[in-house]
Amino acid sequence: MSPNTARAVAKVIAIILVAALVITSFSFVFLLGTGKGAVYGATTTETQFLDRQLNYLKELMIDVSENYKDEVTFQTLIDGAFRGTIESLKDPYSIYYASSEEAEQFVESVSGEFSGIGVSIESYNGQVRVVAPLAGTPAEKAGILAGDVIVKVDGNSVAGLTVDQVVAKLKGETGTKVSVTVDRGGTQITFSLVREVIKTVSVTWQLKEGNVGYIRIAQFDKDTHLEFKNAKLQLIAQGADRFLVDVRNNPGGYTAVAADIASQMMPKGPITHFAQKGSIVETVTADGTGDLDLPVVLLVNEGTASAAEILAGAWQDSETALIVGVTTYGKGVAQQVLELPNGGSMKLSSFYFLTPLEHTIDKTGISPDFTIQNLQTVASAEIKASYLGFAPMAETTKPKAGDTGLNVYGAQQRLKFLGYKTAATGTMDATTVTAVKAFQKEAGLYSYGVLDYSTMNAIDRAAATLATGSAESGDLQMDKGLELLKQ
Repeated sequence: MSPNTARAVAKVIAIILVAALVITSFSFVFLLGTGKGAVYGATTTETQFLDRQLNYLKELMIDVSENYKDEVTFQTLIDGAFRGTIESLKDPYSIYYASSEEAEQFVESVSGEFSGIGVSIESYNGQVRVVAPLAGTPAEKAGILAGDVIVKVDGNSVAGLTVDQVVAKLKGETGTKVSVTVDRGGTQITFSLVREVIKTVSVTWQLKEGNVGYIRIAQFDKDTHLEFKNAKLQLIAQGADRFLVDVRNNPGGYTAVAADIASQMMPKGPITHFAQKGSIVETVTADGTGDLDLPVVLLVNEGTASAAEILAGAWQDSETALIVGVTTYGKGVAQQVLELPNGGSMKLSSFYFLTPLEHTIDKTGISPDFTIQNLQTVASAEIKASYLGFAPMAETTKPKAGDTGLNVYGAQQRLKFLGYKTAATGTMDATTVTAVKAFQKEAGLYSYGVLDYSTMNAIDRAAATLATGSAESGDLQMDKGLELLKQ
């Protein structure tokens, strides 16, 4: 090995070691600010193991450089080592950025202004899935929905591309066209969109009938908490004495901003807990000085994610608000963007966040107090076809726990259609009994988990309403929220 080669590889290894120190320092400062928790430190044995492995890596890079069939630079190899370290975590939210320009795309997505179609996306099972379209953007106007899987951009497959690579394809100059093909339940749909400047207006509001102040939060930007406070004060000045807050299709943003908004309406106590390696390392609390005497309903759906779930969990556990809609997305991890001394950076999932009662959000979501599937979340032709294919509930039986039959199967189909957690098995299992009890409670029926005739009729009517779009506003979740606030 030549002296120059040895020095080059030594420099590469030094970068890896310094990067590890930078990450440790960042976490240490972050946690010290709470006055609580413990910071993990590598043991002497682990440090020695790491030193040995880095020496092996050094030798590997030298061997590859000298013996590979083509020219390869140490920079290419070290970028691969950095990227491979993060990819080994198998975490779709943790990403290595080889340059500061790549990292800016993530920061921009929660705080900046850019030209594109206005959609939040993520990596999911090797695919690129829509978390939510942003309010008022070309994506929302065209009809792209949470859960759609992007398969093509401008006719070209995105298979094998990272989220950042797909983002780069979706962005472009204002006024230019882009076609996006999505897979929705096995059917491919192509949308033709015109890119616009996406400057998120995170809060909109209006006074509704019955002195209800309606506030929609599209996402949590740096100053969304100030916008929310202003909207609340404006509505109170106009006579609002109760609030309907809408975080449907809100993909998240700054967790500190979501916590601030939560604090504005809830009593003193925990808003969220941040956990790392199985232990709570920080608790964010409300000081109890907000507007505590105002009834609140919060609207959520499957596109309510991340920081928006912090708000939903805080208000639900503290009994600040009733939650209406369907189970939220279930992204309960917080990321940090950490700069590395080689000019790159990484987005690293550093913490899980939990509800005040320490319930897990990640991969679980927030279950609403009132489960209402909205007409606007599914194409009308699809929901009508689904409803018409359901089994009839015509047997002269009133199934209870453990029973089987067509009535059970038909009820399960309809309950799942309405957004309840159940599977169509034909057996009255514990999950189905729980769903029936929840429906009965929300429908004003005796909640005892038996499929009596009144319950089956009510389930069928609710499913028919969803399938035919016979609700007055077409927004069943909004209707339910307003109904609760009038009581």
